[in-house]
Amino acid sequence: MPDPYYDPNENPPGPDEPPWRRPEPVPVPDLRPRDPERPEPENEAAAASWSPAPAPASAPASASAGLDGHLQPGMIPRPPNSVPGASTDRLRIGLWGAPLSGKTTYLSAVPIAAMQQSRHGHAGWAVSGMNPQSTEFLTSGVTQLESDRVFPEASVGQQHLAWSFQGEEPPSGVLRRRREVGFVLEVQDVAGEAYGKNSEHALRPRVLDQLARSQGLVYLFDPLLGSRPATRGLDFFYSMLTELNTRVRDEGKLHRNRLPHHVSVCVTKFDHPEVFRPAVEAGWVTQDSEGSRLPRVPAEQAARYFEWMCDEFQGSSARLVRDGLGSFFRPERISYYVSSAIGFRLNPQHVFDYRNYHNVEIVDGVSRICTSPVPINVLEPLTDLERRIRSTSHRRRPW
Repeated sequence: MPDPYYDPNENPPGPDEPPWRRPEPVPVPDLRPRDPERPEPENEAAAASWSPAPAPASAPASASAGLDGHLQPGMIPRPPNSVPGASTDRLRIGLWGAPLSGKTTYLSAVPIAAMQQSRHGHAGWAVSGMNPQSTEFLTSGVTQLESDRVFPEASVGQQHLAWSFQGEEPPSGVLRRRREVGFVLEVQDVAGEAYGKNSEHALRPRVLDQLARSQGLVYLFDPLLGSRPATRGLDFFYSMLTELNTRVRDEGKLHRNRLPHHVSVCVTKFDHPEVFRPAVEAGWVTQDSEGSRLPRVPAEQAARYFEWMCDEFQGSSARLVRDGLGSFFRPERISYYVSSAIGFRLNPQHVFDYRNYHNVEIVDGVSRICTSPVPINVLEPLTDLERRIRSTSHRRRPW
């Protein structure tokens, strides 16, 4: 006859152990919180049979869905190819530029440029958001630039973005083997007014904190804004630069008596006729012989192109921006890029035509993009920053 007191949660008695030698089960007290509407039970049967009144019909069905213990717990997003706790997986980049310099458009073009890498024989980059806000920014930016063919509205506040980058570096060194790369880029999209001379701007302290904590900076130099007092690059560069230097200096984090950041200087709007035509006439532009036959300034000429832009194209205020970069940052930590967020207009055969290359037209008073954007040097300033910062951190302790 089976033991009437057998508990399936306990080991059964051995073959030589009589069941009556089992210890008496210890009663387990009911530690559940007492419901004020629940009556005191007269006995165990009454306690077991009592159930609370049904919830009102208006109560949302999901109110307790996440608390019943049956759902899979949510995990913290992890960087690609990461080691838990490895700070080098996250790359904090400060984006810097005057109002209307195209910061939001630049960021919106990043995922398009990443996907188009495969067109040029390179392994494409996969860019995805690390949180809902960052994912929404990516999705909205691609939709506006590619599908709607309109420019994103300029930022009026501050958005914290975190994007995961997964890709491969081209072969280099003796191994001649592609290296898988994964990192998380943290960047802010901030209204350009926050960088100006007005030290009372509400976002200025947060912008300064972001720049001070960043390992790298992307500075957007717009050649078309220097003649406008409201958007003159120097006015949104020098005051923030001096405050940044003071903050980093007082924290004892200068590198060889200069700011420690790696910097990517992007000379923007290469596609605009007022920029492109003078560059062609001055002999800076070459053209690919294959594919879409896109024009470009050779990478090894980008720094001299920036010098020319400051000396011959814009004037004294631009020259001070150039001089400020060379005075406050280590020259070997600055790289230059000739960039365009939307690229050039292509003909129906997807080939560049110098007779009709401007990719913007005005329709009902609204600037619209004519053909599918082909960004130029939008992704490279970010991925190059990651490689330079990683290389420096391997040689010496992070600052």
